[in-house]
Amino acid sequence: QVPTVVVRPHLVWGPGDTQLVGRIVERARSGRLALPDGGRALIDTTYVDDAADAVVAALDRAVPGAEATGRAWLVTGGEPRPVRDLVAAILDAAGVRAAPRWVPAPVAALVGRAVERTWRGDEPPLTHFAARQLSVAHWFDQRETRRVLGWHPRVGLDEGFARLRRWYGEH
Repeated sequence: QVPTVVVRPHLVWGPGDTQLVGRIVERARSGRLALPDGGRALIDTTYVDDAADAVVAALDRAVPGAEATGRAWLVTGGEPRPVRDLVAAILDAAGVRAAPRWVPAPVAALVGRAVERTWRGDEPPLTHFAARQLSVAHWFDQRETRRVLGWHPRVGLDEGFARLRRWYGEH
């Protein structure tokens, strides 16, 4: 049998990211950025270098009989912050001065569902899934993951945002 370890980094971001960071910046620039419940939900993310390090740590422990094998490990940076603070830091790093609109979570979910059904063209500005994800806290206890994988994040949020700012300055 091949020893298997599954690593699930949560909300990976960093310089050059076109998914999380890119979408937030593009929507803010176009005036289409809305945050449910004022962005109060606590969310934990994973800086791209830390996600890569966690995968390497898991591979190092993918040996028969190891405690890490046969399980899925959720990996995060371990610094949950309100969505509004994360978005503000991303926009600041990108040099974007647009402020997101605040929308009550139930309204955002309803609007997201309606937009999904009627939107024509590129990606809709809001989906039901995104509205739900942005209005519900999701952060995770990393103690067992870090112990078993022998891994710890090296890049904190503030350092990650500084790297993102430098990247935007160069691009």
